[in-house]
Amino acid sequence: MKSVKLMLLGISIMLYAGVWVLDPVARLGGAEWIILLIGLITSVIGFIYKDAKK
Repeated sequence: MKSVKLMLLGISIMLYAGVWVLDPVARLGGAEWIILLIGLITSVIGFIYKDAKK
């Protein structure tokens, strides 16, 4: 279940950064692309991460 939560966190970070990228008024000077990349990496880690089975 932890891997699913990690993937959802990454997806929500990517959506948040996507809003920053598309909004012409709110610019962070390129940092929104870094936030988008962090969300992508978090999603991939959540996809690869295996939960411990009992």
